[in-house]
Amino acid sequence: IDPCDKKTCRRGEECYLDNARKAKCRCVEQCTPEPDPRYMVCSNKNLTFDSECHMDREACWCRRRKPQCGNPSFRTLRLDYYGECKQLTKCQDFEMEQFPLRMSNWLFKVMEELARRNELDGDYVEMLKSAEKDKNHVDAVIWKFCDLDVHPQDRFVTRRELLFVVATIKPMEHCLAPFLDICDANKDRKISLHEWGGCLGLDQGKIQDKCGAVHKKNKGRK
Repeated sequence: IDPCDKKTCRRGEECYLDNARKAKCRCVEQCTPEPDPRYMVCSNKNLTFDSECHMDREACWCRRRKPQCGNPSFRTLRLDYYGECKQLTKCQDFEMEQFPLRMSNWLFKVMEELARRNELDGDYVEMLKSAEKDKNHVDAVIWKFCDLDVHPQDRFVTRRELLFVVATIKPMEHCLAPFLDICDANKDRKISLHEWGGCLGLDQGKIQDKCGAVHKKNKGRK
């Protein structure tokens, strides 16, 4: 049995066995060179790294005060978005007003594409059919909330659960981050289903919790 199988290390770290065969963590020693620029990531310090591995290793070096650390502040490095860092313009008021409609339309298109690829699970297919008949695509908005609400499934979407969405879309949609800040109306760093639907322009009376049934059925199919 490999002792590392039961050892959990932080991002940017890897498990190794010391001379006594005890599992310990250390900063990743080697990151795979990534010649493809699509692997680049932009950090919250507005610095571009060749990959997430390179960024997380840098953060580890600085947390552990290793000589390789480029700057002590890099100990808090985290992913901001995928791709090389760029100058993101400020979201204008008129763009923010239009954003909820753009977002709901985009979510509907994502559902359609997943269905086309046969990658839309369970009752989500029925939600897509419902969204097709609704100009506000209510069920597409609810679908994305359910899709994000995974760890844990508590009817709240945390900033951690939103990380992948932000990292993927932010370079193309500069209004996303400030929009999500507005969604978190009570500033508790998590968004409820009704906060999510409300900031996306849904009628509160049409916001129904469909996550429980869908999660349960999808889990039963796995």
